[in-house]
Amino acid sequence: MPVEHRQTMKKNRTDKTTAPVRPGDYTGAMPEFGRVTDVQRRFGLKRGSCYNLLATGKIKGVLLRIKGKKSGVRLFDLASVRDFIHAQMDSAERKS
Repeated sequence: MPVEHRQTMKKNRTDKTTAPVRPGDYTGAMPEFGRVTDVQRRFGLKRGSCYNLLATGKIKGVLLRIKGKKSGVRLFDLASVRDFIHAQMDSAERKS
């Protein structure tokens, strides 16, 4: 390929591309799911409380494991934990 043609192609490519993608700042963003340690760190709920709330259906979670395997990972829906805490605050305010 002639040098002039390569230079033209290079110029055309840079004229038509958008700015490079830069990593975003996710400091304030809350992940959608988290392990029990994430729930403890973010909301102060202990492990037993998380599992009790999950068993009664007050918060949501899912167990991810490969079929036939003994162990897996339990993920909690962090939005449901936040909603539960807000509901507790609202009911406490109504009682006051």
